[in-house]
This record gives sequence, C-alpha cells and structure tokens, in this order.
Amino acid sequence: MKTLVPGGTGWVGRAVCAALAGAGHEVVAVARRRVPVPDGVRLCTADASSGDLAGLLARECPDAVVNAAGGYWTGDPAVMRSSFGGVTGRLLEALGDVRLVQLGTLLEYAPPEPGALLTEASPTRPDTEYGRIKLADSEAVLRAAADAVVLRLPNVCGPGAPEASLPGRVVAQLRSGAEALELSALRTERDYVDVRDVADAVVAALCNDARGVVNLGTGTAVPVRSLVEGLIRACGRPVRLVERPAPGGAVPGGLVSAADPSMARAVLGWSATVPLARSLRDHWAEVQAA
Repeated sequence: MKTLVPGGTGWVGRAVCAALAGAGHEVVAVARRRVPVPDGVRLCTADASSGDLAGLLARECPDAVVNAAGGYWTGDPAVMRSSFGGVTGRLLEALGDVRLVQLGTLLEYAPPEPGALLTEASPTRPDTEYGRIKLADSEAVLRAAADAVVLRLPNVCGPGAPEASLPGRVVAQLRSGAEALELSALRTERDYVDVRDVADAVVAALCNDARGVVNLGTGTAVPVRSLVEGLIRACGRPVRLVERPAPGGAVPGGLVSAADPSMARAVLGWSATVPLARSLRDHWAEVQAA
C-alpha cells in the first residue's frame, strides 16, 4: 500500500513510518520541515493543516492515510486545535475513497472508576482540553470517513520519548547527571505501551477492514512511580527521587486508568509485546548512544 503519514516525523509518526516501511509499504511522511526520516521512507514537506494537504493527496494518490499529526498533549489549546483539528478537517475534505487510520487517545473517555478497564463502550466525557479536542476529531472521522478506524492510544513510552512526556523529562534529568529527581507527586497509575507496539498496531489496522474505535493497551495500570524508578535503574547509578506535594483537586484522566485490549486482539490480532522494563532500558540506551 502507498501510505501517506501526516506527522510522520514526530515521535510516534517516525515509529509508524519505520514499521510500515519494514512491512513493505510505500511510505510518504508529511512534515513542515525537512528532517531525517527512517530508511525506506520518502519525506514530503507541506503544512498538513493548510490547503497544501488537498493538493498533496491529489498528487500522491495514496491507498491509505495514517493521521499521526499534532503536538503533545501538554501544548497550548489553540495550537492543539490547529495541529489536530486543522489537519483532520483538511484530511476529511480531501480524503475520498482512502483507508484512514486515525490516532486518538484514551483521554477521550471519562476518567474510569478505580479497578474498571476502559472499553470501546465507555462514556466519552473527557476532563482535559486535549481529550476534548481529540474526541471531536475522532467523532468527525467516524461521521465522515467511509473506511476509517480510530486507534485510541494509552500512555506511550519507549525510545525517543519527547521531553514533554514524563519519561522524556526523567531521562533528560538523568542524562544531565542530576543526583536527585524532583517531580510532582507520583500518585497515578497508567497503562503504558511501547511506541514500537503502537506502530505495529497501526500496521495491523492498515491492512485490516476494522472500522470504528479500537483501544490499545495492556489491561494493566502501572504505578507511575514504578516507571520513574525503572528509568533510574536503567541509568545504572543511585538517584534520589523527591516528590513535591500534589495540588488539590481531581487528577486529569483519573487516578487509575487502563484499557481493555480485548477488541484489539479480536479485530487486529494485536497485543503489546514489549515489556515495560525493556522499553525503559531501550529508551535510556538510545539516549546514551546518541
């Protein structure tokens, strides 16, 4: 399949492009700036949130599109609306009869009750601006695209994680030689999936006739503190962990959140395969090698 990947030079987008190319697909990454791309991937510079996207689709005539565009969830709301909603809207205007894999998020759901797994039937009442923006995109895709699947991603970890993410922030501090990590209170539990497993799920979804929403996850909520401690172990030296008092009020996404992976197994034949400990070790090893 010839596959166009808006956001193909971002963290998740790069992993998706590499996995698609490795599976034998012709891959075109779309980005605003000219940056290195994985082997076997062609880069096309265009602003996917502008009218450039319609012309690009007309010129490239892809068989499928994977929408990995958008900034990280901690970004400015106006920027997120443009980078997510703007790209999705342009895609849907020009898509035509093309398979679409849309990357969503578990934050599109209402925070689950402790002990309850998020399923595709869980209520969609996000409690973050990021979740509301992504939910609007997912709903637009499901209304307008005839051949589309929305993959709702859990927390993603692994090599290349950006510093805006918790793993990326921790690794940056460890790399600086810090003797202590000072972080906000680590009282949440989250479902973590390695970025390479996410990419494998996209490859499976691309070559599958699944439609609608499919959640990715392991079904297990991991204490965020244990993730940080795993990165400290990976760095191989003693580092003190200092937790600042948590602000009052509800925690975005709830205290405990994990996704039921049953649907992904049934319709995509996908399960997460990279253990969290290996994901953290590989993340640290990549940073050290760089």
